[in-house]
Amino acid sequence: MDIEQLKLLAAHVRGLLEQRNHTIGHNKSLDLIAALPGLRNWPEVLAFPPQVARCELDQASAGRLAFRLQKLFNVEYSAQEMLAQLAASGTPVAAYAPHIWPAGPAAGVYITTSSKAIEALLESYEDATDGALVYAERAGAHRNSIDLGDGGLWSSGLDRVPTGTLIVIGPLELNQQSWKSSSERLEMACLRAANYGHRIAVLCETPAHDTLPQDICLMVSAQQDGHELAKETLRGVVTEKGELEARSDFFASWPAPRPSKPSLAHAKAPANLLSYLSTALKPRKSGYIALGSAKIEEFAAMDLAADVLGLTEHVGPAARILPRNRSTPSKDWDVPEAIRALPYLPSLQSAYAQGYRRMIFNPVYADDDEIMEISSDAMLISTTFGTTDVSEIYWRAMRFPSKIDGNEVIDRVIALATTIEITGRQGNFTVSDLFIKSSDTASAVQRDEEIDEFLISNRVIDWETEVSELLDMKRITGAALCRAFPRNKQPTDFLAKRKQSKGRPSD
Repeated sequence: MDIEQLKLLAAHVRGLLEQRNHTIGHNKSLDLIAALPGLRNWPEVLAFPPQVARCELDQASAGRLAFRLQKLFNVEYSAQEMLAQLAASGTPVAAYAPHIWPAGPAAGVYITTSSKAIEALLESYEDATDGALVYAERAGAHRNSIDLGDGGLWSSGLDRVPTGTLIVIGPLELNQQSWKSSSERLEMACLRAANYGHRIAVLCETPAHDTLPQDICLMVSAQQDGHELAKETLRGVVTEKGELEARSDFFASWPAPRPSKPSLAHAKAPANLLSYLSTALKPRKSGYIALGSAKIEEFAAMDLAADVLGLTEHVGPAARILPRNRSTPSKDWDVPEAIRALPYLPSLQSAYAQGYRRMIFNPVYADDDEIMEISSDAMLISTTFGTTDVSEIYWRAMRFPSKIDGNEVIDRVIALATTIEITGRQGNFTVSDLFIKSSDTASAVQRDEEIDEFLISNRVIDWETEVSELLDMKRITGAALCRAFPRNKQPTDFLAKRKQSKGRPSD
C-alpha cells in the first residue's frame, strides 16, 4: 500500500462517518486511516514509509481501523464489515491467509463425537503454534483456552481474533429439543469460518453416529442461504490423533432407511380401540396421531404406540426420535420391544430427510410448525402421559395451537386416543377415549375454546360410557375409578352426575 491509497481510503472513511452523523475534517481522517498500517497518526505514516509499503488491506488491518472507529466514535463495524466497506472504494483486498498456523489445515468446521479427539487436537495445536490461544466452550477447556462465555460464537471479541485461530464449541446436542438452537450455533460456526478464516472444532452428542455428517449438513443447509455456506465451510472431522482431516461425508447420500416390521402380536390396547384405529389408518399415509395414557409415567403410552406401528406398516419405514439428552440414557430403552427395535434418530427433520415416513416422538420437545410441516407427507405418532380424554390429548400434543388455525390442526389429525387402566374387583380393566377425524366430522371451530366441545362431541369411543358399563356390572367401584385418574377431578364430577341422573347412591 502507498500514501496515495491511504489518502483515498481516508476520504472513504470520512464518508462512512458522515453517514453515521459524525463529521470530521481532512486531517482527522488521515489520522484515523493510520490505523491500517498500525500507526498512531498521519505524521507517523509519513515517517515510516517501509511499514506503509508492507501494509495490505486484509482482515487484520481492517480490524485495527474498526477498533479505532469504535473507540473514538462508538461506531460499530466488525473486521469483516470494515474490510467490505473499504473494498468498496476499489482498493485491492489481500488474499486471505491464516495468521495462526499458516501451514496448517484449511479453515472450516470439523466435527467429532470424541472428547479424546478434542483433547488430542488441543495438544497438537499447542505444539504447532507454540502455545497460541484457543477460544472454547466447555468442550475445549484447556490451559491455553479462553472461555467464550455466554456470548459464545456471537461474542464481538471474536471479530479481532487472528485468522487461523482454533475455536472449540460444544458439546453440541443433536436431539429434538436442541435441534433448532444447535442448528443456529452450527450456522454461526460456519459464518465464523467463512468470514474470519478460523478453524472450528465441534464436539457433538448424537444417537446416530453413522449419519452425523449428513445431519450436520442438513442443520446448516436448513438455515437461510445455508446450502452454499455448508458447501463452503463444512470441511471434515477431528481424528482421534487430533488431526483436522478433510472429508466429503457431509455431502454423501443418506443411507437407505432401515425396514421395520413390528409384530401385531404385541396388541395390548382394547380390541374395539384397535378396530377403529385399523379402519381409520388403512387409507392414510400422512397425518398426526396423538396417543396418551392416564398413567403418570414417562413411557405410559408406548404400548399403544407399538400397536399403532403394527397397523401402519403400509406407510413406510419407522423411526423413533430422541426427545432430549438425559443424565440416565438407559431409561430411553424402557419401552416395548417393537419400539426398541426402531432406529433412534435425533430429530423429525433428520428422520424425514433419510426417508422415514413413520416417526414416534414426544410432542413436548417439537414445535408446532415442525409437526405441521412434516405431517403433511409423513405419519407422526406422539405419546404423552397423564391424559384422560381426547381434548386433553390435543392440548398436550399441540403446545402452542394459537399459532396455527385450529381447523388446520384438526384437519391434520388422524386420531386422538388415550387409555385409562382401572383396577377392579376381578382384575384390571382398560377403558378408552377416541376421536377419529373423518369426512363426517368437518371441523368448523372459530375459537380455541370451541375445540374441546368439537373433539368431545365427535368421539367414537368415550370413557364415560365404558366406565358406566363397568360400574353397572359391579366390576369396578367409584373409588377405583378415582384412583385411575391421578390429579384429575373428572371422575368425581362424573360420579356426581351419574348419581344425580339415576337417583342412586354413589358407586
